[in-house]
Amino acid sequence: HIDFSRLALEAWQSHLMAIATYKRVSDKVGLLQLDDGQANAFGTQMLKEASECLIVAEKDLLGCHGALVIAGNQRLLSSGFDLKVMMKGPKEAQALIAAGAAFIERLALFPRPVVVAATGHAVALGALVLLTGDYRIGPSTVGGKPLKVGLNETSNGMRMPDFFAEGARYTLAPQYLRECLALGLIYDAARAQVVGFLDEVVAEGKVLEAARAKAEELAAWCKHPAFIENKKLVRRPLDEVIARGRAEQKPTESLTWFAKQPSKL
Repeated sequence: HIDFSRLALEAWQSHLMAIATYKRVSDKVGLLQLDDGQANAFGTQMLKEASECLIVAEKDLLGCHGALVIAGNQRLLSSGFDLKVMMKGPKEAQALIAAGAAFIERLALFPRPVVVAATGHAVALGALVLLTGDYRIGPSTVGGKPLKVGLNETSNGMRMPDFFAEGARYTLAPQYLRECLALGLIYDAARAQVVGFLDEVVAEGKVLEAARAKAEELAAWCKHPAFIENKKLVRRPLDEVIARGRAEQKPTESLTWFAKQPSKL
């Protein structure tokens, strides 16, 4: 005997607890939403759900020749890797980094246009998600305070894996690589646009609306399969670096901690 009411309840509860979801929001636009109700840290569950959503979104948006919007919650796009998992030990850190690299790799070569809506702050892996977008939009402020965007691994006493650093090298303005990677500076919206993290800055609360409008525009403009073939010309070197780094990663080459406690933004 199968208790269908119990299965339905479990499915409903599972949906309620999902921290990464995908849905079509118009004929040509799909939305991948990251929201754990907190800092949107990329832990094991977040990466698993987000990767599964990307697989669904890819099939869905290829079918309608659409575009994808990735958004966070009102506070953050993402605060980066879940530091509680990272601090458990080298094995756990290595597994999480590998999962994060796989997610970034798939996102970097998504076959339809990707608009990243930085609905809130984007740091560490959250900033790398910005760098994979085909178009990136952020707010001037978050909660009335300046937006924060950047790769803050240096401040946290961490060595970034080489293949993540390559993601920055392929996207950011080269004259800012020193301060972005070596110094690990955090930028406000205006500076993030100059450096190369953002393409457009809008008023707080207007990010998702602007991202959906841009996605509609790009879905119509970017013909298939010309878009993905031309995107590969730009992204293939980066994809190869990430894939090789993920396959060859060793514990000593992982995101290494030097500080006992990460600094707070």
